[in-house]
Amino acid sequence: MTVSARPRGRPPSGGREEILRATLELLREKGVAKLTTRAVAERAGVSEGSIFYHFIDRPGLLTATFQHTLGPLHFVEFTEPAPDLRTVLLSSSENIETFLEAGLVVLMAAQADIELRERLGAFMRENDYGPHRGIAAIGGYLAQRQAAGEVRPDVDPQVIASMLINDAFQRAALPKLVGHDRGATRREAFVDTLMTLILAPGWTALPR
Repeated sequence: MTVSARPRGRPPSGGREEILRATLELLREKGVAKLTTRAVAERAGVSEGSIFYHFIDRPGLLTATFQHTLGPLHFVEFTEPAPDLRTVLLSSSENIETFLEAGLVVLMAAQADIELRERLGAFMRENDYGPHRGIAAIGGYLAQRQAAGEVRPDVDPQVIASMLINDAFQRAALPKLVGHDRGATRREAFVDTLMTLILAPGWTALPR
């Protein structure tokens, strides 16, 4: 009987996106301690070899899964005419919360895995990831609106941006940390209150 040599290159059942999706699902269901490449492969419907082809090893898989969760952190690109301020703040808050709902799963898992924690920490340092990126992006936009006279001159855009991110963090983190979201504010209520605090006299939020 002649045995054919296994072809080199990409495994035929490869599916990178399916692997990342399956990893995140299993992290949510079972935690990092019970996450195995075999379980991920079974959930994704791919060969286990596909995981090592794409991600080299388990920490590489988990780091890539975190990177995959960054997708929502593409803040509103301001075109002409620019979206109104309330829309920008709501969209930014929603994007941050969407990222955190998935990203926190990996970040929390990393606290129980020394190798993953070190690998993920190095990845974030090398790519300059962290809350400061969101604060800079949102704060920069608020500074533009401040220069245009829409935002009060006596407010600090960076502080307002930090408040927006912290509010989104609370809504995303509470269910994971304490099992419920009691005490978290509704996004719309928070943004509307923020608008009341930062709008310059003579400016009003556009109709909802």
